[in-house]
Amino acid sequence: MLSFLDPGIVPPLLVGAVFAASLLQAVTGIGFGVIAGPILLVTMASAGAIQVSIVLSFLIALLLAPITLPLVNWRLLRPLFAGVCLGTPIGALAYLNLTLDNLKLFAAVVVGAMTVIATGVLARYPFFQTDSARRRGVVGVFCGVLNAALAMPGPPVAAYVTAIKSDPNIVRATTLVTFLLSYPIALGFQALFVGVSDTLAPTVTALALPTVGGTLSGVIMARILRARHLKWLTVLFLMISTLMLVMK
Repeated sequence: MLSFLDPGIVPPLLVGAVFAASLLQAVTGIGFGVIAGPILLVTMASAGAIQVSIVLSFLIALLLAPITLPLVNWRLLRPLFAGVCLGTPIGALAYLNLTLDNLKLFAAVVVGAMTVIATGVLARYPFFQTDSARRRGVVGVFCGVLNAALAMPGPPVAAYVTAIKSDPNIVRATTLVTFLLSYPIALGFQALFVGVSDTLAPTVTALALPTVGGTLSGVIMARILRARHLKWLTVLFLMISTLMLVMK
């Protein structure tokens, strides 16, 4: 197994995956945990991979904060973040007490359901498009659970704000700022329950440059794509997330 103490030995596949995942996260608001998360888990073969994914995702959210903060729907964000605060300790406990296969199965069910809602195929039933503070809070709980357990908080938030037909740019901004607030909480619970991985600092250092490069490339791409493209990219990566959770 590779040691990440020397940045020069980080596999090119991992560098490429982090670049692509950062780009997608910047474009759609989700994608880093979907693309880079499984490869980090396979490469590092330890719980440290979850912590690396959390820190790199937080870096992306920080880089995008000047762009995303002015676009945030704060009415959506407040109950979402309250739900995140409730869901994060549940996710941390689940991470400690459930097997990895059971965690991934749970996540696959949740993300799969969110994917169906985000496509709009349930639009004939107004129930799935109705917005309320209580529903936002429930979505935030799922976000917090998946964040602490698998470093994959994006699908529930992205699916919900897509289903209620928010503007795609507001979807992306609200999702990314949710991450900006929730990732430090998740990392804190990880550190509390399982400690900080010895590989965290050297791995993050080695992967910081492709993360920044991918994020800046995503900012440029997001300005080119139309609203409907952003929506279907979101749906696509929700589907990829579900498939990866089932197959890995």
